[in-house]
Amino acid sequence: MVIGVLIVHHIFKDEYDELLDASLVGKAHLLLEFIETTQGSTGFDVGSLLDFENQLRKPDERSVMWALDEKGEVYAQSKTVGRFPLPAPLIPGLSTSDGHRLIVLRSDQPERGSVVVAEPMIERNEAITDVVIGVVAGFIMLGMLFGLSSFWAVRRSVAMIAELSRTIAEKNEHNLSPIDRENVFSEITPAIDTLDGLMARLDRAMTAERAFATNAAHELRTPVAICQAQAQRLRAKLSAPDQIENIVEIETGLKRLERLIERLLQLSRAQSGLGLTAVATDVNPVIKLLMTEMRSRSAQPDKVQLKFPEGRCLTRVDPDALGIILNNIFDNALKHARGPSQTIIDASQPGHVVVFNDCDPLSSTDLDRIKQRFIRRGALSDGYGLGLSIVQDLCAQSGCRLETYVPSKNSPRGFAADLRLPKGKNSQA
Repeated sequence: MVIGVLIVHHIFKDEYDELLDASLVGKAHLLLEFIETTQGSTGFDVGSLLDFENQLRKPDERSVMWALDEKGEVYAQSKTVGRFPLPAPLIPGLSTSDGHRLIVLRSDQPERGSVVVAEPMIERNEAITDVVIGVVAGFIMLGMLFGLSSFWAVRRSVAMIAELSRTIAEKNEHNLSPIDRENVFSEITPAIDTLDGLMARLDRAMTAERAFATNAAHELRTPVAICQAQAQRLRAKLSAPDQIENIVEIETGLKRLERLIERLLQLSRAQSGLGLTAVATDVNPVIKLLMTEMRSRSAQPDKVQLKFPEGRCLTRVDPDALGIILNNIFDNALKHARGPSQTIIDASQPGHVVVFNDCDPLSSTDLDRIKQRFIRRGALSDGYGLGLSIVQDLCAQSGCRLETYVPSKNSPRGFAADLRLPKGKNSQA
């Protein structure tokens, strides 16, 4: 922009000076010819030749002239000369002096003398200044427009990149679909193609892994069930106490293996994205059924206190996912209940299930560790360290919120699991 202003200033100044000089030369020739023609005429005032400019120009913009004889003495001058002195020495041709552009023009006949015409340069300077200001203002407006356009373009680009980043951030093990290409720069399309290819390979690998785990667990069910049946038949035929005890240990091991297979199936279903349904359904019947089954599985049903839900609870949580979540929480409550207090299942509040059980003291470190996969509180524990991990995965997918804490501030004993379901429309009726 600075270079452009300098170029415009230089070109306009040169062109305007050419026009000013041409006008000044023409005026000088006309005045000299008029003086030569009328010289000697009586009653003619040479100094009044430029008086017509009094009506056309401002005082500081009027031209002045001097008529000189052959000796160089002034014998006539414009009335508007004022204090402007005649430059000395007089050099024929064009020159600049005291803010005026001058021309000294000699007659072809030496005895006719010469004429000096001076044109104020104030109008010329104003014109150059106005043009430069106009060009600068135009460049400033253009710069502002360019700045706004750049700001809009950069902001739009940043917004597109942020939206693309958000879309990529939404991808996880349950969503490896191709990235949305809407409003994506063509320059980064190859990178998106590479990401899509990577996610497609990850999806195939994870699908194969889940299928293997699911198929393996299903295939193991049949031989385990057969082994259990054979062990039961063998126990019925034996009479020796030590042999019967060995068979009972075998049955116990097979039951543990059966529970492990069930957990692996649940883990596979959790990893496959089980969580939400398209339509909200009433889950209170599912909660009531699971609570009743829990009491029937307990070795001491009288130590299990149930508070059943009332009315309806509409939520988009998948009933199968809710069943896996509650079964694992209930199993943990039955498995680890070790105190005199009752195990309480409170589902009286819509979309809210709280499980209390009495057990050995739990520290905050223990509460954090038992949520991790394959982490058991004790080395001799009957569990596999998968229950709460599966519950957390399904809660994250379905929008449920699970909190675990020590229920009593006065006593470190006990464990509480608080499950809150995301509510749909008309969640309570």
